[in-house]
Amino acid sequence: MKKRQFIATTLACALATTLACALAAAFAAPVAAQTFPSKHLRIVVPYPAGGIVDLMARSVSDALGAKLGQQVIVESKPGANASIGTDAVAKSDPDGHTLLMATLAMTVNPNLNKVPWHPVNDFAGVAHMGVVANIAAAHPSLGVKDLKSFIALVKSKPKQINYVNPGNGSSPHVSAELLQQNTGAQMTSIGYRGIPPAIPDFLSGAVPFGFFPYATVAAHVRSGKAIAIAIASPMRDKQFPELRTMTEQGFEDSQVNSWYAFAVPKKTPKDIVGRLNREINAVLADPATVARVEKIGGTVVAGWTPAQTDKMFADDFARWAKFTKAAGIEAK
Repeated sequence: MKKRQFIATTLACALATTLACALAAAFAAPVAAQTFPSKHLRIVVPYPAGGIVDLMARSVSDALGAKLGQQVIVESKPGANASIGTDAVAKSDPDGHTLLMATLAMTVNPNLNKVPWHPVNDFAGVAHMGVVANIAAAHPSLGVKDLKSFIALVKSKPKQINYVNPGNGSSPHVSAELLQQNTGAQMTSIGYRGIPPAIPDFLSGAVPFGFFPYATVAAHVRSGKAIAIAIASPMRDKQFPELRTMTEQGFEDSQVNSWYAFAVPKKTPKDIVGRLNREINAVLADPATVARVEKIGGTVVAGWTPAQTDKMFADDFARWAKFTKAAGIEAK
């Protein structure tokens, strides 16, 4: 009798434990949402402070903090072609308090370099933020006025003209490489840790060409220290209405659109990702945010779901894998 009671008691305890675990799992996510955020948040920028990625993150950080009731700090972690900051987020606690200001480089970099993270397997998309058109700019000493005359010049001087590479996998780097691949022109890449450190060499003429985010070169174009020869955008920019797009100049296949989005570690609870998505989209819908982003040459893209953002990461990763394979580039 005692043996049967012991077995019954043991089974009852096991069943109770199983039910408790199931209930805990079922309610863990909602509880996480109720207590989130419990401390300040960080938006990690894997590029130097003062660059376009940093400016994009700062254009939403204060408003996002107000929505969440916690301070949102923008933290610059540059280095290793944006891999240091990206890896730091991939390995951070998946609690929603650390976000990556992701760019095109996140999907290109793994195809160029051996990195300790994967853009699809290690990250969950939160929301798209916007796009910033790159301006193809040349130093006045080159004497070119458009993209066609620039390509002709490069072809007459193979590998003699340097271009700014602010990091392997960045949109300026990929733009220059794609332009060379599609035209047969050959330039020499000069590497920098972001755009800001490259500007002095560009303005001196030592590295006389590059693709630059609008905000980093617009003032120099207006002053005549740089010549804008094309814009990588589906349409002309209202700040430079006379500047023709790459498509208008016959270089549509070489155009790269530079996007900016938010990502978190893959295991971040879905309800927290959903909360961040709602608040970020609310900030992006505010006319004040739109004005801030437009001031630095960007265009807000609001309303994307986490699933749409995940798809963009996956699609671009596949696109650039195909590109690097066609170019015979192997990750080093």
